[in-house]
Amino acid sequence: MALSTLGLITIGAIPTVIGVAEAIDAQKKQNQQAKERIKFHLTAKFSHDGTSPPQIAYVVFKDNKLYLDHPACPVEGYRFNGFYFGYPCPEQHQGLVSPIADDPPMLHWIFVDKDTGLLRHGSRKETVDHLIGPWSWTEDEEYLILEGEQYFCAVQNEDGTWNVYYDKNGDLDEVLAPREVIDIELHRELQLGVSSRMVRGD
Repeated sequence: MALSTLGLITIGAIPTVIGVAEAIDAQKKQNQQAKERIKFHLTAKFSHDGTSPPQIAYVVFKDNKLYLDHPACPVEGYRFNGFYFGYPCPEQHQGLVSPIADDPPMLHWIFVDKDTGLLRHGSRKETVDHLIGPWSWTEDEEYLILEGEQYFCAVQNEDGTWNVYYDKNGDLDEVLAPREVIDIELHRELQLGVSSRMVRGD
């Protein structure tokens, strides 16, 4: 009798255990989504001439491209203030979006031009056939990564300004010669005064 009762209690507890596990899993997913939605600026620290001390440049939008607003080579553009968002595709890649204007308010996808490696922004239609993700962050959650890598670089234009590129094949210095090409890291300057590590929920 006691054994039978114990068996019934055990069986009766199974739905509770499953329910708790599902609740924990749902909470983890919710925490992850909250972390992905934290807005951040992007910065890169580099020397514009190879001899001056490195300075911090903010990523800004101009002419549907991502520029680096460097103190020595300023660019007037709308500052990147983006977040991660699921891209509508069969692979369910993690996309990257950002407002690109205040009036009217507009939200664009960030993508890599498949022909040039240039980082650009545009509507969903404009991203078709280009590299749209998956975007994420480094293990320490400090830097932006694409396809699990940090193959970003700054490429100088004739007017002295700099654009952001993704050097997946490691040959942009040859392809774009004689333009200056510098490897950079894109740092995530989190908004709201928080660190994403504070809301891990792992």
